[in-house]
Amino acid sequence: MHFFRFLYTLIYRAFYILFQKKKEAAYGTAYLRKLEADFEGKFDDKTFKKIIFYYSLKVPAIYDAFLSLHDRRTNNFEKERLLKYFICSSIFDNFFDRKELTDDEIYQITFNSTQYIPQNFNERISLHCHLEILNFVKDKEAYLNVLKLEYVAQVNSRKQFDETITNKEIEEITLSKGGNAVLLCSFYLDSENSSAELNCWYKLGNAIQLVNDLFDIYKDLQTGLQTIPNRVKDVKELKKYFNNFITNIKKEIQEIEVEESKKIDLNISLMGICALGLVAIEQLEKIQKANEILPDLKTLSRKELIIDMEKFSNIWLWLKTVYFLSKTK
Repeated sequence: MHFFRFLYTLIYRAFYILFQKKKEAAYGTAYLRKLEADFEGKFDDKTFKKIIFYYSLKVPAIYDAFLSLHDRRTNNFEKERLLKYFICSSIFDNFFDRKELTDDEIYQITFNSTQYIPQNFNERISLHCHLEILNFVKDKEAYLNVLKLEYVAQVNSRKQFDETITNKEIEEITLSKGGNAVLLCSFYLDSENSSAELNCWYKLGNAIQLVNDLFDIYKDLQTGLQTIPNRVKDVKELKKYFNNFITNIKKEIQEIEVEESKKIDLNISLMGICALGLVAIEQLEKIQKANEILPDLKTLSRKELIIDMEKFSNIWLWLKTVYFLSKTK
């Protein structure tokens, strides 16, 4: 019985996400072009593509998955808020990563927004979007508390370029950065979220950050960024660690007070994201093979570390993994 429910849900979700992603990308592109005209400037190509990619994927893959618990999909107002969030987060990433603003200036534009005087297009557009979102958010105090945690995580993430950083520090930065970034998105919904839903949003953010780090091992090694995956010695321990996050997400799903069928559908949707991490971990398992520890990852080629999700073997592994993850609570 679970197999047929799984097959229907996964196939439906896959085609829905592919179709909806194109639709949202077109909407997002038109919206950003209008903002460029209104604010007399242009997003650089990399930032533009980043905003569109994350926005167009997150609406059908995450927003619609959670809103199915409330018997609906993302409405146009929620889509606009989420798009503004990705405009803010992408530009603020540039402020941090490209050192376009000091930490204090980033703090001022975020938390003393009405007094901040923007100096260029990026500052004008991000400040506008930030204030628009803040004007909507119902619980501003809770929202700003999460935003401050995300700001601190971003500032602390610079420590990840220091090889002396401890594994514990890396873990704290990783989980706070990923968890709070995704939790912020829940504030832009018209629906009220239960505590179990909010916990699920946060735990999903933890898993997503770990998945991103697993897929970025090669890139991060080139830049010297210290992450949980590229410091791993024994893949078995990493797999156990990652599976713990999957278990936590599934537990939170079970705590949501909705009928079981909705929990099953949400579980399948979110396990589709988590399964990507296990596909990446299996590639590391093949590298370690029967050895007790992994070789120095810096000695491995790009081909050995990059996870190609267009390969049939990886797609098949992903499908099997999603099925087995969604089968158990």
